[in-house]
Amino acid sequence: MALTEKQRLDKLSNTVTLGDLEDLYKEVFGVEFPMLYTRNPNIYTTLLIEAIDTNQRYEGETAPDDVDL
Repeated sequence: MALTEKQRLDKLSNTVTLGDLEDLYKEVFGVEFPMLYTRNPNIYTTLLIEAIDTNQRYEGETAPDDVDL
């Protein structure tokens, strides 16, 4: 069952930790948030919030060639 906009935004406003945001993303979209190739945690948090707020799943990105995973 998909969450309504009101349910989604209510749950978003009640999140406290990054783990809460990740759990809500998984509840809304049914998948974990994709890996980001950045050292800035603010970008990660912002993208999580925007995806949940707009109900548009973040598709992720491709790792640069010089990143050794």
